[in-house]
Amino acid sequence: MTHIRDRSEADIGACVEALRTAYQASGYPTNWPADPAAWLRPPRTLQAWVAAAGDIPVAGHVILRQSLPGEPSAEVSRLFVVPAARRQGVASALLKVAMRSAAAKNLDLFLDVTDHLQAARALYQQAGFRLISTAQADWTTPDGLPVTLHRYAWNRQSENLPI
Repeated sequence: MTHIRDRSEADIGACVEALRTAYQASGYPTNWPADPAAWLRPPRTLQAWVAAAGDIPVAGHVILRQSLPGEPSAEVSRLFVVPAARRQGVASALLKVAMRSAAAKNLDLFLDVTDHLQAARALYQQAGFRLISTAQADWTTPDGLPVTLHRYAWNRQSENLPI
């Protein structure tokens, strides 16, 4: 069973360890951050959640970030799930919480996902996000290879509001 709650400052250490585990398994994020705790707390964070699954206290994580001041939109960001909790609906549950929160705040959602994260792209499409653009990122992989980013959008007024 998945339990989602607001992330607290006391969760940051466990979130960094969960991120490390996810990174080692899937390569997300593409480039390991110099300060992973700060990376999990980016500027303009509106809200952050963690998921617990079974005996895993931090099985997943997601945040909503304000897109631009004054715009009625936010970005889904820092969504990851540890390998031991994958294929159990944790990512979907976290995304639904973020979508419900955005709808309650009258915000449309955007997100960027790298080309190699096929399961993430499928999750977003299944949740009602639509692909709006594909472009090469202005940053590279640790090996210096180009990164393709797919931008997705979700409209709070769509009929695809998660229940």
